[in-house]
Amino acid sequence: HLPEDQREQALGEALRAAREIWDEWGRAEALVALVPHLSESLLQEALRAAREIQSEWGRTQALTALAPYLPESLLREALRAAREIQDEQDRAEALVALAPHLPESLLREALRAAREIRNEQGRAKALAALAPHLPESLLREALRAAREIRDERGRAKALAALASHLPEDQREQALWEALRAAREIRDEW
Repeated sequence: HLPEDQREQALGEALRAAREIWDEWGRAEALVALVPHLSESLLQEALRAAREIQSEWGRTQALTALAPYLPESLLREALRAAREIQDEQDRAEALVALAPHLPESLLREALRAAREIRNEQGRAKALAALAPHLPESLLREALRAAREIRDERGRAKALAALASHLPEDQREQALWEALRAAREIRDEW
């Protein structure tokens, strides 16, 4: 246990050392390990380090680890970083991690990011993660997005997640649609 000023200095040095790791997966793992211990000023540096990771998997892992610790002032940048991820499964994972921490002012952008995911399983996963946090005005848009999913498994997942957050007059219909989609699932794993 170090005094606070020495602790901050040691963590800063550890973060700088992590940023110098040439192997991106190793760099991502080092960031993930450090994140729970970082102060707000060091979290900003860690977010910059995460954004510099070229490997989308590594960047996703770092963003996912950062999400619960980021102050509101850094969440817009983190959402922007998530939206820049080209791999749709990784982008969905990053959105899922950010969803519970986003302020209402960023939820419309997060919903737009979820809707832009063409991979229907990824889109369903992102919509389901956003559902508990969306205001009523955005729930309607999320419901439309869920209904547009052609994949039965994804549609059922998204509709079921949204249903309990919908106004009562829409809840039962969404649950019936989720059940109907679930009954249409044909691929047996």
